[in-house]
Amino acid sequence: MRNFRVFVRESLFPRTRAEGGDDLAPLALVGEADAHTKFEALARHNAIGSWSLTIPAGHIQSRMFTPGRGIVVFQDGLAEPLFSGPIRQIKKTWDAENAGAGSVEVVGVDDNCLLAERLAWPNPKADIHLATVFKYWKMNPVWPNVAEVLRNLFLDNAQGLPFRRLERLFIPGPETTEALLGDDTSRSARIRFDQPDQLVAALSAVYGFRIRFLWHPNPAAVASNGDSAASGPGILLKLEPISNLTNSVRFGVEFGNLRGYSYMTRAPEATRLVLGAQDRTWREQEKQTTFNDSGIGDGFTYTSKEKHGPERWYGYYSNTTFDPEWWGDPYRTPADRQHTLAWANAGYSAIETEWGVTAERYRDKRDIPWMWTQVQGQPTGWAEDPPIWSSQYRLIQDEVEAFALDSGPVASITIDPLETPATMYGRTYGLGDLIRVIIDGEVRDEVVREVRFSSTVEGGPLVSPTIGTFGSTESPYLYTAIRALWDRVHGVETRESPFPPQDQPDVTSSIRKVMYT
Repeated sequence: MRNFRVFVRESLFPRTRAEGGDDLAPLALVGEADAHTKFEALARHNAIGSWSLTIPAGHIQSRMFTPGRGIVVFQDGLAEPLFSGPIRQIKKTWDAENAGAGSVEVVGVDDNCLLAERLAWPNPKADIHLATVFKYWKMNPVWPNVAEVLRNLFLDNAQGLPFRRLERLFIPGPETTEALLGDDTSRSARIRFDQPDQLVAALSAVYGFRIRFLWHPNPAAVASNGDSAASGPGILLKLEPISNLTNSVRFGVEFGNLRGYSYMTRAPEATRLVLGAQDRTWREQEKQTTFNDSGIGDGFTYTSKEKHGPERWYGYYSNTTFDPEWWGDPYRTPADRQHTLAWANAGYSAIETEWGVTAERYRDKRDIPWMWTQVQGQPTGWAEDPPIWSSQYRLIQDEVEAFALDSGPVASITIDPLETPATMYGRTYGLGDLIRVIIDGEVRDEVVREVRFSSTVEGGPLVSPTIGTFGSTESPYLYTAIRALWDRVHGVETRESPFPPQDQPDVTSSIRKVMYT
């Protein structure tokens, strides 16, 4: 049976007794907060989670919750915490519903907030004045997979410089990433002052890995924070492969382990995109008069100056990510779907006809350096399109794919499981793992995107997983699997030739499917 135990942990910068503190080590456990009346936590796969706790203000345990501290949540029978994270808000309420001394509500995030604690500098081991020495963060060609790329990304930015060092963050060695499948395509990313949490989100759509920052009583035993003499509690970075558990972790009414479920689908916010690239740019030689010491003109100089015009290349795209393979094909369209041919031929996508939404959005991408060029034989102002072998074309396709994901239809399914020894979160499956759920007679094999923990006086402890293929709280479940690219090549400053190269690269194989161990 579930039994959450919530402990308060010390701050990263603890106070001494003379300062009103408890003389504890950084992140040490202060005590158990078992007097809470309500506790909720949301752990999210490769993203930042959140939590809240309510406790009577008059109880002595409420005094443990002070700024800078956090919580660590354990499950009886498991050595590793289920959840941990710092406090971000403390609120006291006294009113008719919170009589007596009132109540204290404490709100926070989980330790995955460290995903966004440091930017990814292009030259993270040097002073900021040397940031331009490297245009992008240098990756090592021997790194075998996305986990090793991320491990080094956090290593360089959390331990590279003393004043950026996250002292209680412990990062394991390269041997810990060997279990993930070899795939070097993530090294194509060009990183310059990016936010790692956004990078991780993009990578999660493509690669099968799990990243978590979690409280550990003695992380120096398994990892390093750059100090060989370090000891005591800390935050451990964990990079793990996700697992295909569809044969062992299955939920369904017929299995007797499902109390209830709910699922929903939601219309897209927009289905069509107008994208603008760099404005027309050229250089001109400007003549300038030079003067002698008497102020009399004695000659001329010519300087090259960059000029900008109003002309820009624009593209118009429809979200066809969720179109069935037969959409618009008269020979492959099923007999009971022949009526859709007229819609497809008129330029409508499948989700537009399903939801009746054809909303347009605009993205200004001046950092895509596709120069405006007039196409001969077309009306004045008709711009040339980037050729499919160019990096600019691939950058544009990345934006189109991102738009389809951000603004497309979403769905989610949440289950209320009756946990058994074979289907217990934290013991038999975890975030990111692939599990099987049978809903309304249909078999769904989906990724555990998030897990909600709750505990109240009336309801006791509960665990509610949400599953889907991608996203945060809601995901494109019930829709076509993600077809996202990871090519984040941006900021290219040279325009590529409009003529095809001798050997054309394969631009249709950039999509990587999630691989499970």
